Amino acid sequence: MEESITSQSKKILKSKAFGHRQVSLAALAFLMCEAGNHFINVALAHQNHSGSKDCFPSPTYNPFTWLFLLVSCPNYTYEVGSWISFTVMTQTLPVGIFAFLMVIQMSLWAQKKHKLYLKKFYPEARRKAAMIPIIF
Repeated sequence: MEESITSQSKKILKSKAFGHRQVSLAALAFLMCEAGNHFINVALAHQNHSGSKDCFPSPTYNPFTWLFLLVSCPNYTYEVGSWISFTVMTQTLPVGIFAFLMVIQMSLWAQKKHKLYLKKFYPEARRKAAMIPIIF
């Protein structure tokens, strides 16, 4: 009985869609996206030292914030990257479904924020995408 359980476990482990290399790369991508999300949120919190939030978000010296040059909402871009890499890392259907739903929700939030930026800061915002560079 125990032999059949261990052989079934080995079959399940071997049947994973991705190997160790893909999981390692997904873990690295996850950590990079989480770091990017952190630095974007820090940049958003400290946009203007005068305390006013009436300036358009811009990149800082930190390379993680350079995504501001391409998109209006890089925090959502990094969050989507985190969820996609977490899905690849865990290789489970529930995480994939949750990630899919989170991408939809964050794209709605990004569109809403991008429209607000277009109203307030038209020249700066019109050259940028909402969440995904060049595409969306």
